[in-house]
Amino acid sequence: MTKILALETGGDFASAALYVDGEVELNLFKEKNRHTESLITLADEVMHRRGLVVADMDAVAFGAGPGAFTGLRVACGVAQGLAWAIGKPAVQVGNLAAAAFAVFAKHPEIKRVTIANDARMHECYTGTFERAEENAAPIEVRAPELVKPEMLTHYLEEIGVDAVAGTALSAYPDEICIPEGIRLIETEQVNAEDIVRLAAVMYAHGQTVDPHLAAPLYVRNRVALTIEERRAGEKL
Repeated sequence: MTKILALETGGDFASAALYVDGEVELNLFKEKNRHTESLITLADEVMHRRGLVVADMDAVAFGAGPGAFTGLRVACGVAQGLAWAIGKPAVQVGNLAAAAFAVFAKHPEIKRVTIANDARMHECYTGTFERAEENAAPIEVRAPELVKPEMLTHYLEEIGVDAVAGTALSAYPDEICIPEGIRLIETEQVNAEDIVRLAAVMYAHGQTVDPHLAAPLYVRNRVALTIEERRAGEKL
């Protein structure tokens, strides 16, 4: 019986999810920017529902990004600590890959998809994935990168996909023009349920890391804002 705990704090909300042999429990804290103080409680609560503790886990997964710099560090740090404490591996799951995996699960007709998530600062995190064989992680066609909303049309035409999905589509509706023939799929922010479902597949294929080697995926080089930018309401 495979048991995996997953943590996700790369977006606005913190969440924890528990995978037990195909069944998933999700605990989502819908209050923005309170990742650090809520994450351990979320994890404890979701395991308690099944009468489990962290020592029962086979692995601890986390959303590796790309996403908010501080949030990614929180999930990674907590996952590292928990995995190291119980002597089990970590599973670092790309947020864009997790979103693609969810799209493929819901839409069997889609073979290749671009995920475009709002990266704030008038940019999108993008990545393109192909459907893999059954029970395998999506195949990365183009690695995560930053793309301006107005350049996404060119990106999609160049890469050639069946569909595009992600939070950037609702964040920049007036600037993103979807080329004809490409299906638009609106999705919400990735949460720990998306992370743990892909983590279970990765774990089954041995795609784990030693806790001390786990690391977030940073796409943007800027990791801090100036005082003026913070006053203006900008966020990383």
